[in-house]
Amino acid sequence: MKAIILAAGRGVRMLPLTKTIPKTMVPVAGKPILRHILEAFPRKVDEVIIVIGYKGEKIRRAFGRMWHGKSIRYVEQKKLNGTAGALLCARHLIAHGERFIIIYGDEIPTRGEMKTLLSHESAWLCHKVDDPRQSGVPTITPAGRITSVVEKPKRPKSLYAVGGALVVTADIFSFRSVLHKNGEYYLSSMMNRYLRCHNVTAVRGRTNLFFSTPTDVDRFNKNQYSRRHTAR
Repeated sequence: MKAIILAAGRGVRMLPLTKTIPKTMVPVAGKPILRHILEAFPRKVDEVIIVIGYKGEKIRRAFGRMWHGKSIRYVEQKKLNGTAGALLCARHLIAHGERFIIIYGDEIPTRGEMKTLLSHESAWLCHKVDDPRQSGVPTITPAGRITSVVEKPKRPKSLYAVGGALVVTADIFSFRSVLHKNGEYYLSSMMNRYLRCHNVTAVRGRTNLFFSTPTDVDRFNKNQYSRRHTAR
């Protein structure tokens, strides 16, 4: 099974930590974020595609073409125009009808969460957050299906936000993303179209381990629970 890691962004909000390295290479609990992500993948994930951009050579040098039995391929996002743009860079590596994983390069899932995601045909990891107005907020049916996602709503309907780990099929490439006012194309825009014709299960995970700023990294490193976390 293939997994695509979106790791091309500049990580401006993570400065000064990203002055010389990409955000996914920022150390968290003694290891780069990207390594935590790779360690969370189950054995059935045997091919990893990393979309690189800003200082991508640092990622190539660190992980090479093979990591613990998983082959690694790299594709470059030359124009940093959002998460949908990053995903489309890897489109040619996914076969028609193929099911695969998408993960943002700045979020750490656990092994348990990955196992649960993969138990569904299509699924999206969701987390409870303090302020959903800063996130994509899903509408989840009583049966656990996600029917839509609203980006940064002024009046969110719940405290859940969609995370950066998904399982989808190649059908995702049939849908276009809408250009956001900030000049970027968001994956959530493509997913809203995908949700209309696919049953996507909401997998409710623990507190989101998403790293946007140095404060997020400091908070995690100071939390003693983090020492025992991630790969479980």
